[in-house]
Amino acid sequence: VMAQRALVDAMELMATAMAQ
Repeated sequence: VMAQRALVDAMELMATAMAQ
């Protein structure tokens, strides 16, 4: 679960960076 949460967090961060 912890690894999955980290993966989702990284994906969200990347998506935010791409949006800006």
